[in-house]
Parts: sequence; structure tokens; C-alpha cells
Amino acid sequence: MVQVLLASLFLLVPQQTDTTTFRDAATAELYARARVRHIRQDALVRSYRATVRTRMDASAGRSRFARLTTLLAHESVADIVWHAPNDLKVSVRGARTRAPIVRLLQGFGRGVEGELESEFRGHLVMDRPWFIPRALGDSVRVMGLPEHAALHPLADEALEYYQFAITDSVQIVVPNRTVRAYRMRVEPKRYGPSLVAGDMWIDAESADVVRFSMVFLGDFVWDTPDDPTPDDSADARRESAEVNRYLSVEAMVEYALVDRLYWMPYRQFLAVTAEVPWFVNLAIPARAVTTFSDYEINESPQITFAVELEDSLSDARRSRSQVRLRAAGSSVEDDIDRDQQRQYGYYRAGVWRDGRWEVEVPPADSLGAFQWDTELDTSHDPDEERTLRETFAELSELTEELPPEWTGRRRFGLAWESAAQILRFNRVQGLSAGLGYQLRPGIKFTSILLSGRFGLSDLRPTGSVTWRRDGPVGRFDVKAYRTVREAEAWTQGQGIGNSLNALFVGHDDADYHLVSGASVSHLWNYGLLRNVELQLAYEWHDSLRVETGAAIADLWGDGDFQPNPPVAEGWFFRSVVRRDDRIGVVRVAPGAELLAGDGFTGIRGWASIEMPFTVAGRGGALQLRAGAARGDDLPQTRFRLGGPQTVRGYTYGTRTGREFWSAQLDVAVVRSRLLAPVVFFDIGDTFSSDPLIGVGGGVSLLNGLLRFNVAKGVRPTSDIRFDLLFRAPR
Repeated sequence: MVQVLLASLFLLVPQQTDTTTFRDAATAELYARARVRHIRQDALVRSYRATVRTRMDASAGRSRFARLTTLLAHESVADIVWHAPNDLKVSVRGARTRAPIVRLLQGFGRGVEGELESEFRGHLVMDRPWFIPRALGDSVRVMGLPEHAALHPLADEALEYYQFAITDSVQIVVPNRTVRAYRMRVEPKRYGPSLVAGDMWIDAESADVVRFSMVFLGDFVWDTPDDPTPDDSADARRESAEVNRYLSVEAMVEYALVDRLYWMPYRQFLAVTAEVPWFVNLAIPARAVTTFSDYEINESPQITFAVELEDSLSDARRSRSQVRLRAAGSSVEDDIDRDQQRQYGYYRAGVWRDGRWEVEVPPADSLGAFQWDTELDTSHDPDEERTLRETFAELSELTEELPPEWTGRRRFGLAWESAAQILRFNRVQGLSAGLGYQLRPGIKFTSILLSGRFGLSDLRPTGSVTWRRDGPVGRFDVKAYRTVREAEAWTQGQGIGNSLNALFVGHDDADYHLVSGASVSHLWNYGLLRNVELQLAYEWHDSLRVETGAAIADLWGDGDFQPNPPVAEGWFFRSVVRRDDRIGVVRVAPGAELLAGDGFTGIRGWASIEMPFTVAGRGGALQLRAGAARGDDLPQTRFRLGGPQTVRGYTYGTRTGREFWSAQLDVAVVRSRLLAPVVFFDIGDTFSSDPLIGVGGGVSLLNGLLRFNVAKGVRPTSDIRFDLLFRAPR
């Protein structure tokens, strides 16, 4: 029978290979063998038991290729039983959650963090099948995505939509075996309702698909028509195209050879990445990795389900489900409160292709009491992370080659490096407005960024032109510019927070100078140099003077700003190397700068460390900074003391010097995620006299997203200072 089927499949391939579908005859022959295995791959497995572990996390980074900071991590473990043709029973055993975002924002108390994590744990438990229990079949959907299941490249209609090419022959290590596999590139011939583009790794010996990585695309990835009418189809296409501008979906499915006979699911990966098209420096991926282990194959009895499905659910095309409490009778989902479900535990049941499924979720306290064998690490296993990174890079390369209208990428449009570039305020420009524009010339990972800004007080135009390649290896920029620069690496004078503080309170905590020139820079995305940026520039430096006062009178003074000190003017060669990274929740930011020109040479180095902590049930944060300069005493290379970044209670630039150090300690008086009173103590010195000492208190709102500070310098004494901090405080 198999030989007959194989022969018939070969008949589908003309003697002169269809080059619109297959690159060559070898590709066509391998595809035919893989198609046969795809049809019969379920024949050997009648039932199985296994354990599945799923880790989900939400992260953020400056691009999808850069190191990501984990904001939330969730892990669950479940026992599963599968029985042919396609019945599935899932018994969730445990779940746990960590929320580093709480610590990253402020870290004011593990009680707050633990409370949030407990809530997240209950809400994030998945109560519908979130994995593919066996073979993919003729359609592909992982964790409910895409909305319209994608056509599998080995399905009956695949030759109409896809083209194939063998691109490589590699050794792949899968659990219990190393296989020689061909990598077959799959690309759509034309756009369709829901398709994939990616790579299938096919075992050269058996023709089994052992790994399949893909990106989803098509008319109905995010929405499907409610009714089969032209208007509904057009609406669904329009909605899906709009969402596609912001979200992309990638997946990977891997199989393992169990008992040297059965190819079974081993690891399934899904990533949904959000990228705001108007900003070029932000990616927020949500990722889920499910792994299968402890297989028992063809030893499972028939499955006993706890929920008796209503007749209305007998049609497998329906997506409805039913719920009943573990401690009560059967009930329809809408009649059961979610809090009751979490308190007592529940069953959820439904139907799908060729069978039915049921998920059992225990009470919340049972989920939390599960005994884990390891701690929940907010970072992935290094080998797993490397596999995911390589998969991301390969799929991104492929996506860049596809037509932009298929992937939602814009060829041109408004784009800013940050929100603060749209509107900002400081004492040397006053209120200034900026415009950003991005062009994509059609070269992979490449864009041209144009920006312009005009200050309403200084009437000075500034702007830049940047050629950028932001790819898997790193971000490379070639830039020409005329812009306002801050004197120190850690001040935030160009940010929204400082703009609002300057407008409403009259405190501008940075010094500025005007630079005009050109630069090249590279920022590494991985390896030992990850998050290290190297910049070489040749530029003219000009001094700037204060052009305005606070728009609203200072609450504690007259609204006048401190002078902006002059700089050494002229042409300079500038070289900067710096790193901004996190080790767990600890942020480290070292750097060095060389400035040479007009007979002057100066060099300086600095480092800062920010560490959240919990002591005696109270949360807080410690920030340390230090720096030193050598060579000629250039104003551009001097360090400033005073202000929110070093010693609160003093005006920024109260002291300057060629060396400095500072320490800031914040402690929460009351643990609360919404409103937390905070006290702080600061000390710092430029080695010119006795250290500056400042003390004060404040109120942290929304775990540090907004903060009000009142500070006073105590040695030497200073006036009381009030600050509004519209940012994540230390």
C-alpha cells in the first residue's frame, strides 16, 4: 500500500520538475517521501501518557534581537493522556509565577511581589489544550494561533500554495538520537487565508519531519469571517492586516524518537512579538515553550472524562467548551464565577478534530503547593535560549525576504527613537517639537531614519540622518547629526521625566552642549559583548546658554534655572564604549569616553550599579555611582554632583570634579503596589571638600511609575527641594 501511494505521489511531480514548486528533482523526491510519512505517522501510536511542562514569559527589549528583560515568567506542569483517534485528558498538577517587573520598577517589598505573583498564577493557568498532542495533521495551530489554522506544507492542497527547496544538510541532535536531516525551505507562492513560511528538517533516513520552524502569515491570521459573505471576509482581512502591523507570530515544533520507534512531540515553541510601528526601539515578545517527557506509549487505558458534553458540543467544528466545578455538579461556563473556579478547581471540556478534550485544574492552593524540583529561573536554559535565538534569526531573515504587504512591514512612515523625541522641554531649548521618519530601502534589516527638531526658545533647528542595520548580530549605525547632547551618560535631561520636572517644578537635571558631526557605532546583540556599544565620531562642540525659565513658577522658588556651563569648543575626535545590562534584577552600566582635538586630550570612565533588595520585610534599592577623568581638564569630561541621580536635596551641578562617587539608599516605609511612602539617604563627593549629604522622603505611586520627592541637603545645608519623577525610580 505504501509503495502504491509513493508511486502515485511521484506521479504528481512531472518528469521535468515543476520549478515553480520544487527547486530541483532532489527536493521533489524528498517531499514525496515526507508526504507519505505525514499521512501514516499516527499508525504506530494508539495511546500514550506523558508529562508536559510549559514556561511562558513576557519580556521587553530595544529590538527582537537584543537581550530581553523578563517582565513576567509562569510555569506549569501537567499529566496528559492521549488516545486515538484524538481524545486528550490533561490534569494540571502545579503552577508558579515570578514577576520581575515589580522588582525592576522599584522592588518595594516581597509581600507586594508575592501577592501579585499569586494572582498571576491563578489567571495564567491554561485550561484549554495549549499544545499539539501528536502530529500536526493538515493544519497548523499552536496555542490557538493563528485564528484560522494554517495550511500544512505536506497537506493535500499544499502544492497549490507553497514552493520548496532543499537548502542544507545538517546533523541534528534530538533526544536519544543524532539524525542527518535535510533542511527544506517552505515559502508561499501566493498569499492565502492562512499560511506558513519557514523550514522543515526532514530525517534523511525515514523522511520524518523532526523539526519545523515557521512564521504565520495570511488574510485570516488574527481574525476570521463571522459568516461566509464578501463583507465579512473583507472586514476580517482588514482587521487582520491592521493587527499584523503590530504583532508577528513565530513557532517551532520538535519531535523526539522514543523507544527507538516512535516519533513523539518533544518541544513546542510559540512567540508573539509586539512592535509599535511608530517607535523603532521597542519589542515586547511573549514566549511559550512546552516540553514533553516521561512517555509511556501504547500502555494507556481508555480515557474516563469527568464532564458529560451537551449535544450542542458534539459537532467538532464548534469552538465552545463546558465547565464544571470539581466540588459541584455539571454547569455551563457562563454560570460559574472565575473566583469560584480558582477556589474549588474545575474541569473544562470541549471537542476538536476527531475527538474531544478535557482539562482538570485543581484549586489555587493545590497549584501553589506543588513540589518543584528546581527554582523558577527568569532566564531560559542556555542551550534552549541558543536554539530559540537561532530560530528567531533564521525566521527573521526569511521574513525580510517576503513581500512587505504579506508581513505588515511599512516601507516608510513616521517613527521616533523614543516618545520623548516628540515633545520635550529643557532650559537651553525651551519647549521643542521633533519629527521622525523611517524609510526601508528593501535591504534586509536596513532602514534610514530622519529626524528634525526645533526649539521654541532658542529658535535653533537640529536633526540627524541615520543609516541603520539592526539584525541578529547587532545594530550598526552610520549617522550625521546636529543635536543637543548631555554631559553625562546617566542623566535623563532629554527624557519625559526631566521635561515634566523642569516645566512644573523648575528643576533641569542635566548640562548640555551642541554637537555637529558624523559617527559610526555598533551595538552587539549577543555573546560576550552583548549590550556593548562602541562609537567613533568626529564632531564640532559648541556651548549653549540658558534660553528660558520654568513655564510654571517653581513651587519652592522663582522658576529660574541654574546656568548651563560652557564647554571647550572646537573639532574633536570622540570614542565611547559603554554597556547597559542586567544581571538578574541588578542593573550595571559601565562606560568610558575619549575626547581628543585642538591640542586637548581627555579620557574618563564611570560605572553605576542599581540593586533592589528586601530586608526585614521592607523593600528598597541601593544605587552606587563612581567615575574618574584623566588627561586635559575638559568641561565635557567633568562629573557633576547633585540632583536625583546622585545627591538629592541639591541642584544638579552643585559640585563638579574629575573624580566623584555617590550612593543612594531608598527604603519603603509601607509595602503597597499602589502607594508606598519612601524615605531615602544620599551621600556623594568630588574629593573637593566634605561629602554632600541629602535626606528626604516621598510617595511612590503605581510601584514607582510616578513619584513625589521632598529632599533637603543637610551638609552643607540647603533649601528644601521638591521633585516630580515621572519614571521608574530606583
